[in-house]
Amino acid sequence: MNNLRIGLLILVTFLLTSCKNEQTQKENAILGLWVVKKVKMGDQEMTPIARWMKFNADSTQTSGNGWLQHSVGSWSYKIDSKLLKVENFNGVVDEFNDPFKVNFSNKNMIWKRKEGDFDVTITLEKIIEIPTSEANKLYGLWKLDTIFENGKEISDSLNPSKKAMLFLRWDNTYELRNYPRGELYGIFKTHAHMHQIDMVSYSKIPKFQFYEFKFDGNNLLLNSTNSDKQLKLSRIHQFLQ
Repeated sequence: MNNLRIGLLILVTFLLTSCKNEQTQKENAILGLWVVKKVKMGDQEMTPIARWMKFNADSTQTSGNGWLQHSVGSWSYKIDSKLLKVENFNGVVDEFNDPFKVNFSNKNMIWKRKEGDFDVTITLEKIIEIPTSEANKLYGLWKLDTIFENGKEISDSLNPSKKAMLFLRWDNTYELRNYPRGELYGIFKTHAHMHQIDMVSYSKIPKFQFYEFKFDGNNLLLNSTNSDKQLKLSRIHQFLQ
């Protein structure tokens, strides 16, 4: 009889330990750094650029886009229902406030839930380093090489010294130097879903400029979306006098 009791005690202890280990393993599977590979809402794909999340063992989480971390908060996971709850301490309240159903497939973590009439699916991939976006490459000093407007090059009138520069600073302000009208200043922002940069000048009458951007080696190509203007710039590492 004593041997039977001992055997049952060992079995119960083993089962409890196994369940705890399984829960720990599944919670550990969430830990670490993830990049959002796809966001699907109904039939539409709405994937942000370089969106990442980091889940820590102390149930805290951080997230951002590219080099910018913009959210901090907490997370909790219920192993029996496979439901993940993510909260941000400095963000907008989640109007749906429903946890995500979580599944794992190879290196991917897949979240699903209902938001109004739409089925939302978010696919994340485990990564080692915070991802950079194309917009991160904009920062720094650029020399203006050519300006085209309405299909005609106008570089000589806007950049007669061949030393005009665009300085895109880390604080999302910009400087235009060595222009015929002197130095110009303003602010800029980039789009979360497209390769687009919006610029607004500091002036009595603010000037709004919107460009699609792309890179060709060390060259930056800006194609205006609110005028017929194209600019080509090259990266430099020293201010031109």
